[in-house]
Amino acid sequence: MSPMNGVLPNRMLAPIEGYEDMPVVSLEESVKPLVGIAPKVKRNVFVVKQNRKNPADILTTDESASIMLYTYESVP
Repeated sequence: MSPMNGVLPNRMLAPIEGYEDMPVVSLEESVKPLVGIAPKVKRNVFVVKQNRKNPADILTTDESASIMLYTYESVP
């Protein structure tokens, strides 16, 4: 069971740590390791960045596009 199906696990999970110390990279750079398992990810990054060129909030284009990419449903 996973949070993806709306059911939380019955065990405690360790928090994600150390990400604050990692360098901030572009969205394009951050998805490079995913290309082998999600071949359309580069195209999807391009699409979401085109749709988020001028975010209305205080987020950068890459930050806003990464949120959009996270929730993006790609057609197979």
